[in-house]
Amino acid sequence: MTTQYILDAVEAAQVDTDLLGGKAENLALLTRNGFTVPKWWVLTTEGFSTQLEQLGIKDWVEDKVKLLAGEENNKVIAGIAQEIQAEIGKQQLNDEIIQGIRSAISAEVLARTSFAVRSSVVGEDAEGASFAGQMDSYLYQSGENAIFTSIIKVMQSAFNHRALAYRIQKGLDLSDIRAAVIIQEMVDADVAGVMFTAHPITGSRQHALISSTWGCGEGIVSGICNTDETTVALYNDDVDTSINDKDTALIFDANGTHGTIEVPVEEVRREIACLEKSQILVLRDIGLKIAESYQMPQDIEWCLKDGHFYILQTRPITSLPPINAATDDVQVWDNSNIQESYCGVTTPLTFSFANRAYKHVYEQTFRLLGISEKVVQENQEMLNNMLGLINGRVYYNINNWYLGLQFLPSFKTNKADMERMMGLTDPVDMIQDKQLSFNEKLKKLPQIFKALFTLLSRYRKMDTLVAEFRSHFQQVYSAINREQLHTLTIGQLINKSKQLDAEIFLNWTSPIVNDFYVMTMNGKVHRWLEKVSVEYPDIVQNNLLSGEEGIESTEPAKFLLRMCGYLRQHEEIKNLVLEGENSKLLSLIQTCDPQFYSQCMDYIERFGDRTIGELKLESITLRQDSSFMFAILKNFLANPDLSLESLAKNESKFRKEAEELVYPLIESKLGRRSLRKFKTDLGKLRDAIRNRENMRLARTRAFGLFRSIYLEIGEQLAFYGKIDEPRDIFFLSIEEIYAYKEGRSIHTKLDTLIAPRKQEFASYEDNDLPHHFWTKGAVYCNNVYEYPHQDEDLDLNSEHLKGTGCYPGVVEKNIRLIFSPDDELSLDGQILCTVRTDPGWAPLFPTAGGIIVERGSTLSHSAVVARELGIPAIVGVPNLTKILTDHEKIRMDGTSGKVERIEVSDND
Repeated sequence: MTTQYILDAVEAAQVDTDLLGGKAENLALLTRNGFTVPKWWVLTTEGFSTQLEQLGIKDWVEDKVKLLAGEENNKVIAGIAQEIQAEIGKQQLNDEIIQGIRSAISAEVLARTSFAVRSSVVGEDAEGASFAGQMDSYLYQSGENAIFTSIIKVMQSAFNHRALAYRIQKGLDLSDIRAAVIIQEMVDADVAGVMFTAHPITGSRQHALISSTWGCGEGIVSGICNTDETTVALYNDDVDTSINDKDTALIFDANGTHGTIEVPVEEVRREIACLEKSQILVLRDIGLKIAESYQMPQDIEWCLKDGHFYILQTRPITSLPPINAATDDVQVWDNSNIQESYCGVTTPLTFSFANRAYKHVYEQTFRLLGISEKVVQENQEMLNNMLGLINGRVYYNINNWYLGLQFLPSFKTNKADMERMMGLTDPVDMIQDKQLSFNEKLKKLPQIFKALFTLLSRYRKMDTLVAEFRSHFQQVYSAINREQLHTLTIGQLINKSKQLDAEIFLNWTSPIVNDFYVMTMNGKVHRWLEKVSVEYPDIVQNNLLSGEEGIESTEPAKFLLRMCGYLRQHEEIKNLVLEGENSKLLSLIQTCDPQFYSQCMDYIERFGDRTIGELKLESITLRQDSSFMFAILKNFLANPDLSLESLAKNESKFRKEAEELVYPLIESKLGRRSLRKFKTDLGKLRDAIRNRENMRLARTRAFGLFRSIYLEIGEQLAFYGKIDEPRDIFFLSIEEIYAYKEGRSIHTKLDTLIAPRKQEFASYEDNDLPHHFWTKGAVYCNNVYEYPHQDEDLDLNSEHLKGTGCYPGVVEKNIRLIFSPDDELSLDGQILCTVRTDPGWAPLFPTAGGIIVERGSTLSHSAVVARELGIPAIVGVPNLTKILTDHEKIRMDGTSGKVERIEVSDND
């Protein structure tokens, strides 16, 4: 019976690990794998239980520790610890345990050898709980009595104040404290220390950190001894050692019978390295093999005697700081442009839908430019990751956008043009135009010429291509009857979604080519202006683009103004609109004025999907709630001077002034021929912007169709009890919805999948992110999403702000901060201030005295529409909505982009 309590290393490797505890289990693995470990034995956890049972306190101890569950008062913990330790120390070691030790370790060995006696608790040295330093160890124990006494003390230490508090902190089970005790031959070390096979300071898993000192390693653990610190690469021989003054060593107390003593280190050895480089590399290799055995980084105690290394114990590293990823793993994120379409927190359905659409579109573009199918397939990782979703917000993956541009001729010019079009205030230089050898250039020439020819030929036919695209889209769009969607099954609705995806987004080459055209021509016009040294070229270029007719982004506002004209002629229905509750007006008008109701329904049919946040599938549009339309009508009616005629007066004024400035300048400096070329380029840019805005309305309508389909899927899933409410559908991804229909779902309980997701996304609402930041390594692991200069830029009491002027005019009025359709939308000539806009904001603009937007560029929707409507506008004003307060008075200059606070509110 006695032998089951004491096991040697070989026997320990063959029993259940619960008998050994964590430290002995690790020693067994080290021994089994051939590492040099000083000879050792273990008193099993059964022996520990037997000792408590002999004292008659096993149940009493368990009851005592249960009282500590959740306890935070250190005095209470310490009191119970002392009680338990006192009871355990009342009797000597159990006779069966003593006989087991004598049977396992010969009397001769017991008499002439010094031993270390240390704990091995179940759960100790595990991944989540190392218990490092929590229990007591006793070194250089010689003779039976010293060893037996040390075993009792180690058992007591399993219940000491430190160990119990550690268990409570880690949430470990207090009712199952089981300890084994290790008896290990001491090595009278020349040098000892600790090695971390992953660097505990930098977090690098490619480097080890070795701490070493003279004497035994207990001096390091206790903090008595100074150490040399060596960083060594795991996979090459780079070694960097910091040698410190090692004035004290801990060694065997030769004057006593056991234990250690502090001694001064000889002067000559104090500031020389404990380990030579060759020894460091040998130790590194041992540590790497141990880590590979565990397949995780290890914290290893070791010692060196007569040139031989011994491994005393190992445990998993339970905590590492964030890894400082390599430079080539840096990822750049920016939403200066895309935030117009996907503002704020965006749901999983919208993101997965948009990401899929971007992939489809750019695959087509590659093929269109003559890029081989092989190259398209090789770049699937890039095409799948044009966008990112970080804390619920959509960002451009800038690295991949730049990589995509490298397939176009003249990357450097395209890169600058793209940055200008996207409004990147922080261009990225990590990706440069690749310098090709002559042979590489020669090999690439056919693809370059093909891409150039394709783009140029498409540019020449742009108006025709746009007309064909719009005709095809209208045909597809008209084939869907929204009112009949409820008659389809979930499977049929998903098939309808896939069909639309193929018919619309797999035929999207014209919009994307036109976007390239806008980017190219915008850059070209800008370079013309810089060539003749025009003062404020950005402002002049904006003025040249103003007053363009036929831009559908402004059509909703103009349609509503025509509706206002009708209301002004019909006093009774006008009063009903002014006084009625927005959410109930449509049904009232249907009865009171069928003609005006028809106008309302016509507007909803044409522009019902054009709303704030229109590309977010979760956005509530006029098709679900017509309140926004009536809020705008009330705004327009409150301004009697606002009409189609008044808008038209301003549209061409600044355009004409800019032309009168630029045309003579180009002619005088570059000649009449250059002027003709400039006018041609300017005309192409104007056409391209008009086409872009008009095709974006088609995109808005396409998203509206998909929104209706997915809302119906949500209605039916809620009807059958699969989700809690119809709008929960927005918290599933496209792939999850498809998989649910096709039998590939990993998680079929949709309601339990959605609930935590809704909580997660709700938590993102109040945690805004900067427009631009970098991440290293895994995007969601150990990254802080901070703009490098945001602290420098942010002064909440700043009196002067600066952005980019988009349309000239000086306005001195109060501001209105508006962020969503749910805000109070009455402007009445005040300056509209917001974070971002999309085309759905356009109906608000005519009643604004000016427009200032925190994010965006001169080609943003807000800038384009403001120019068309002749409203002074500024975009790209950092921290605008954090600094300005609602209703405060400011002066804005749409030419210089300057904003001056007239009545400054203290923002502390």
